[in-house]
Amino acid sequence: MARGSTGRRLLAAGAALSVAGCSGGGASLQEPASRTPAKHPPPAATRTVRVLDLVTARPLRDARVVATGPAGRTVHRTDAEGRVEVPVNTRHVRGQRHGYSDDVEPLRRRGLTVLGLSNRATESRQYGVGPARTRYNPRVRAPLPTGRRAWVVDAQRLVEFPPVVGSGILVVGTNAGRVIALNARTGTRLWTRKRPGAIASSPAIEGDLVYITSMDGTLTAFGLRTGRIAWRFDTDGSPSESSPLVIDGLVYAGAWNGTLYAVDATTGRLRWRSQTGADIKAGAAYAGGNVVIGNYGGAVVALDPRTGQVAWRSTVGARLYGGVGAHGGVLVVGDVGGQVVALEAATGRVMWRHQTGGYVYSSPAIAHDSVFIGSYSGRFEALDLHTGRTRWSVDAGGRISGSATVVGDTVYTSVLAAPGAARRTLGLATATGAIRYRGDDGRYSPAVAAGDTLYLVGVRRIEAYRRAGARNGR
Repeated sequence: MARGSTGRRLLAAGAALSVAGCSGGGASLQEPASRTPAKHPPPAATRTVRVLDLVTARPLRDARVVATGPAGRTVHRTDAEGRVEVPVNTRHVRGQRHGYSDDVEPLRRRGLTVLGLSNRATESRQYGVGPARTRYNPRVRAPLPTGRRAWVVDAQRLVEFPPVVGSGILVVGTNAGRVIALNARTGTRLWTRKRPGAIASSPAIEGDLVYITSMDGTLTAFGLRTGRIAWRFDTDGSPSESSPLVIDGLVYAGAWNGTLYAVDATTGRLRWRSQTGADIKAGAAYAGGNVVIGNYGGAVVALDPRTGQVAWRSTVGARLYGGVGAHGGVLVVGDVGGQVVALEAATGRVMWRHQTGGYVYSSPAIAHDSVFIGSYSGRFEALDLHTGRTRWSVDAGGRISGSATVVGDTVYTSVLAAPGAARRTLGLATATGAIRYRGDDGRYSPAVAAGDTLYLVGVRRIEAYRRAGARNGR
């Protein structure tokens, strides 16, 4: 999208956008010596609206544009260039398209009204991309971070968990307790808010709100575009580093007190709570119709998302710090005893176990029928999703704590370097483990991707790399 000022606001698609005065009827002509009455060119019968993908800035064909004016509402469809003509006296417009959210960024360009709609299918709105926490989106095509950067932002403090991207906005939390929202296309800072406790989780975006947990024992909903607090929920004073899971109008978050909370996403009111029996450090996942959470007792618990009733419980090993990933009826989780364990999502039955030789603090990335995960052994491995067999294993040169991310056919991991040691981020071929990228600013989870852009996460920097040839929308 075109560069915007810091004050540009992102509005919901149903919000009104005034377009009166976008293009006038033309200036009056100079009166001739004959004193003939001044003539004016006839006013334009229509004015142009263009609809673009908010992240990639590509035109959206066959999008609905609802125009409202003195004569009422009219509905129009965009052409191959995302353009449509609406009546000249239109006062408000909004854009809609199947598969896109109700979010819209209105811009004014030389009399042209531009609407940017948000494609949910190519975003990363929750930790691990979506509710299954696979850390892989097959619809995203983003580049290796080897070319020219689109932008870079210094968060000024440690970024332990990766950002999320939705509605053209990137949101990240820092260990200093700051929540930062950026224009995902330009890197322009939209707002910053401070929480009393450190943030050791990723946010979650849904609709006009962004949710984030904090070590001060709260789950807070901020306005996505404004940063204003919509509501705040107290996790009984217990610290939370559980990245929120949002499903069907409920937000799920765990806390160190072992409780998983289900909170109304709009009001912040408690729907139910369930005590799992030991500290919860990771976020929940959604699989097999259940909300699934691991705890420090080594148990994976599946609960009914509406009632909190336990569907099944399976003790798989030592403490579970990393979260569960789910794909194709299989759940995968690592424990601090050095195991990677796969379970049936429907029953909790253990399918296979794999020994890594070191603590596993990471959540798995699941793609191409493989599980990608690292450990404190210093090795990063690709395992067969269904059997646990090792497909390849690479010495990363140091302990691995953060979770990997798969973008296309490349998987990214970072090394938890000892003080004074060189930092390292690697991009590896998912099929072979061959090194495709080396970076020097990683520590925890190294990357997320949305649309045509890779967001590389360093110790405190976020860098954006856009696919070559992508249109900038200007």
